[in-house]
Amino acid sequence: MDLITFTHVVTRAGAAFGFSLMCVTAMYIFYSRGRTLKALKKRKVWLPWAGAALTMITASAVTGGLLGKISGGFTGTGNKAGQAVGDLAVGQSGAGAVPLSTGEVLSYSGSWIAFVMIIGLGFFIWYAKGWEERMLALSGGITGATWGITVAIGGWASMIFVPLVSWLGDVLIG
Repeated sequence: MDLITFTHVVTRAGAAFGFSLMCVTAMYIFYSRGRTLKALKKRKVWLPWAGAALTMITASAVTGGLLGKISGGFTGTGNKAGQAVGDLAVGQSGAGAVPLSTGEVLSYSGSWIAFVMIIGLGFFIWYAKGWEERMLALSGGITGATWGITVAIGGWASMIFVPLVSWLGDVLIG
C-alpha cells in the first residue's frame, strides 16, 4: 500500500484520522506522565504539536509549488492512513471525499511567510532533542493537514488567520 499521495482534498477518513491522532497523542502524554493535565500544559509538549499544526493549516492556503506539495503530501498521507485504520477499526474506509473550498488564499507575500514556517518546521524536526519532539511535530502536522483544515477552512483560518498572514506578509515583505 502506498501511503504517501498528494492531494488538497480531505476525505472523511482523513479528517477522522487527524482528529483521532490529536486525541491519541493527548491521551498518550496524559497517561504516560502521571495522569495530570499539567503534562499537557508543558511547552515542550504543546509547542511542537501546535506549531506544526498551525504551519500545515497555513501551508494549505497555498495550492502550488513546493508548499502545495508538502501540504498535499501530509493531507494525502492522512487520508490514506484514515482509510486503512477505518477499514481495520470501524469496518468502513470512509473514503468519500468532500472538496474544500477556501474562501481565502494567501497573498504572494503571505505565501513566503508560510514558506518560512515550513522551513522552520523542517529545522525543528531535524534538530529536535529526541524522537518524542519529532513525533509530536509529525502528529501536529498530520492533524493540521487533515482535521485542522476541515475545521479551519470556512472558519477562523479563512476568515482571520489567512488574511492576517497575508497582511503581515504585505507589511514585512511588501
